[in-house]
Amino acid sequence: MPLLDPVFPTEAALPACARDLLAALYPTVRWDRVSFHAALPPWLLRFTDIAITLPDPLTLRHIRIFVAKEKWDPRSMAWLGTLVHESFHVLQYQETLGGIGLGPLRIFPVKYLGAALLMGEGGAKKNRYEKPAYEHEELFLKSAKGLSICGEGGGLDRAALAELLRRNPGLVKRTTRG
Repeated sequence: MPLLDPVFPTEAALPACARDLLAALYPTVRWDRVSFHAALPPWLLRFTDIAITLPDPLTLRHIRIFVAKEKWDPRSMAWLGTLVHESFHVLQYQETLGGIGLGPLRIFPVKYLGAALLMGEGGAKKNRYEKPAYEHEELFLKSAKGLSICGEGGGLDRAALAELLRRNPGLVKRTTRG
């Protein structure tokens, strides 16, 4: 969106491996409403230096995932773990009234900020909306240990994905509840 380029980093192409992995782990997410960005908006650096998921400010349903430029490494399992974590937030957005709302005026960010500010939970692991995202990221990294999720040529290794899901079928999330 050229109008927002000075405020938000431009969209980055998500490698096929990561795209297919996220689609397998979060089959109910509307991925056509999600964009990925290989940098953090400068105005957010005081809140995070890794990644953040935010609603698009000028649309009703679009969500943006920003990952710090120095953390954007498609060969890294830590990078995939970060995407798994941030994608959990996408699921949280989309299951709260379908994620509909103008920009930040959506139910999920209001609930998140309420927990962070009013309830004193902050934005880290103590936050009730961050805790399950961190748990899912850690479960993914533990279950994926020793697997080469991304095969030769950057595509998803289907055998590795099958083994990952055999090790832990709970990695597939259709809802944040249960």
